[in-house]
Amino acid sequence: MVFAEFYPRASVSQAGTFQGALSVLEHERFDLAVLDIDIPGGENVRMIKLLREKQPGLPILIHSAFDEKVYALPYLQAGADGFISKQAPQEEFLTAVQAILDHGRYVSYDVQQIFLSSFTDISGRTTGGNPIVTLSPRERRVMQLMTEGKWTKEIAAIMNLKENTISTYKRRIYDKMEVKDPIELSKKIALFR
Repeated sequence: MVFAEFYPRASVSQAGTFQGALSVLEHERFDLAVLDIDIPGGENVRMIKLLREKQPGLPILIHSAFDEKVYALPYLQAGADGFISKQAPQEEFLTAVQAILDHGRYVSYDVQQIFLSSFTDISGRTTGGNPIVTLSPRERRVMQLMTEGKWTKEIAAIMNLKENTISTYKRRIYDKMEVKDPIELSKKIALFR
């Protein structure tokens, strides 16, 4: 609806699964792909590479309900041109789309602050970067499910992994985030929101 209203001459195609999106790209060329990272059949950050194999140079905007402060960096590092939250106002979504169509990149102000906090100051000292960026994609997914109140068994079922594997991920998350339990983890995550 947003594209129809603000880009009335645009032709829009959609796919309900990641495999469907790849199939559409085999038959059509696009000026922009808007990708939800939670698309059924999705393959995490690998999706960026797979989309570009179908259409080299395809501009990709990630549009996700997942926490942008956790998920933006890995997708941008994988080659996405922008990342915007589904909670962002329509005006911000349009700004992101236009920035990418103009051959630029887009992240929200909050994500920009996370990037800046990972740099060093003028004297060369680190300024206390965000430990969330040290997590692997699976660790970030486990952390997201933990913050949603899911138990180890539930996370294992959702991710189709063994419970002891999830326990290992949780231990790594606690180590990297320098916390001891889910309560401390929630408080630490809140510091970076």
